[in-house]
Amino acid sequence: MDKKIIELKKEILRLKNIAAEQEKEIEKLKSLADYDFLTGLYNRQGFLREAERFVDLLKDSEKFFKVGRERRKFAIRNFSIIFIDLDNLKKINDKYGHKAGDKYIKICADIFKKTLRDIDIIGRWGGDEFVVGLIDTGINEAEKVAKKIKNALSRAKIKGMPGIKPSASFGIIAVKNQEGKIIADMIKLLEKSDKAMYQAKKKSGKGAIVVFA
Repeated sequence: MDKKIIELKKEILRLKNIAAEQEKEIEKLKSLADYDFLTGLYNRQGFLREAERFVDLLKDSEKFFKVGRERRKFAIRNFSIIFIDLDNLKKINDKYGHKAGDKYIKICADIFKKTLRDIDIIGRWGGDEFVVGLIDTGINEAEKVAKKIKNALSRAKIKGMPGIKPSASFGIIAVKNQEGKIIADMIKLLEKSDKAMYQAKKKSGKGAIVVFA
């Protein structure tokens, strides 16, 4: 075989390998774009994408969806949102520095992950705000989950920050209201859960849970 043809084939193969590696890097970057760098949770964009997927599934419960590597058929009866605002972050940042504040956020994020089911979704909305999507969960069950998270936070201890006890305020809303109507606009749902959370803060300052009415 002509030497030039052999060299050309080698060069083509090399370029194909480079293209394949670049494709892998692009897919990796696309995945990272949906996650918060500090906590490893979904960021705002990632949470919205996943939450909207489940709301669509609620509207058509015969669809298939994927959980990790396992594919299941799942009939969703409801989908609830918990908007969470952590307490004490400003106090920690002012007293111990922003590195300690980041530690506090990560500890709380880990508590959320351990408290929730694998199937549920959670994202860092920004700063000290988090949002949880509870799959196949109505408002009463969502309130129980919020209480479970609240209790888990209250039991946590943070080394190097004496006097700081993790706590948060919670606002809850269900996609399907009591009349059975589905509120399909995720932004409106999040705004309402956010409003309920601020009502919780005004209610007692720390640790309150309010269901949007």
